[in-house]
Amino acid sequence: MKTLLLILALGTADAGSATATLKARDAEIRAALPAKGQTLSPAARQKMETILTRAVDLEGVARSALGKNWDEATPAQRKKFMDAFKQRFRKATADEFTDDYRGTEVKYLPEQPDGDAVKVPTEVVIKGEPTRIDYVMRRQGSEWRITDIIVDDVSTVENYRSSFGRIIKKEGMNGLIARLNKGTVKQASKEAN
Repeated sequence: MKTLLLILALGTADAGSATATLKARDAEIRAALPAKGQTLSPAARQKMETILTRAVDLEGVARSALGKNWDEATPAQRKKFMDAFKQRFRKATADEFTDDYRGTEVKYLPEQPDGDAVKVPTEVVIKGEPTRIDYVMRRQGSEWRITDIIVDDVSTVENYRSSFGRIIKKEGMNGLIARLNKGTVKQASKEAN
């Protein structure tokens, strides 16, 4: 369900505010969902993955998550890592869509300057349960891009950095890439604790 929360922020190119971008993306996601009770067809799944990942700065998130390990990786490892990370992110976000998403309520709170970024705090209510989600966004040209998602005060980038760092320490960069390709990073972070 946490991955489902992440997709609420994925916005499109918008000359307006970061909040307006998030609201537009939420509307696009809701419009693209299949009818209640139906599953995503392969074509609808592809469309949903595109919608969900369009406004996330996936390379920036991935580089931040790797930290110093990005600089230490070879160009070939960086490319393989980015391919695996992007694929895993797309799959994880699309997998979380259920009929429950239509029933979510999102309250957008006032934007807050955050260095060279903007933080868009929200309160998302799913099945009556409120969750605080802050979206850190930066303008890249005319687009607002998501650079971090903070769920109940836990940074997605910091969580990735911790998990990826433990895996790299035990198995190296190629081990992390293999785990991303297999979809076993979550288990790896639990095992490493």
